[in-house]
Amino acid sequence: MLKSIINRYIDARETYLPMLVEWMKKGYIKLLHPHRQDWGETTESLSQYDEGTLGSVLQQFLIDGNINLEPKYEAHDVYHVITGYGLGLNNEARMFFFLFGNGKRSVSILGSILVALVFIPDLIPTFYEDFKRGKEYFPLKKFDFNEMLSYDFNGIMTMLRRRKA
Repeated sequence: MLKSIINRYIDARETYLPMLVEWMKKGYIKLLHPHRQDWGETTESLSQYDEGTLGSVLQQFLIDGNINLEPKYEAHDVYHVITGYGLGLNNEARMFFFLFGNGKRSVSILGSILVALVFIPDLIPTFYEDFKRGKEYFPLKKFDFNEMLSYDFNGIMTMLRRRKA
């Protein structure tokens, strides 16, 4: 009986939580960042970047995930590439804990963390590890990744992985 209830809860979570996230995402830009500029890039335009650059690694991530670069959300996709968290509900939540540990504070981060704690409590120990991992990177919010698309990806990662002093 309990196992059946848990399985139904997980099924409902997997169905409805992504819908909630999409709904929140639309309002987030309109309400909190109405003046945010898109990068003027598309999944296809990223092909102009040499192999091994952030731009080419980002393009491969998008192709592998069968998604397109969304205007005004480009940095979010770069965060996926840099943090190594893939797509999907659990990876999104884990990335938000990483970003919070990394010092990123925003309504969307705090809201996403709260939603994850309520709806994915089975991952709380993992979230804590992701939070700690975020502290080991230089603050991502200090970088303009749009300007770094032509930079060597491995070089960026070496720089970011150094612990804060």
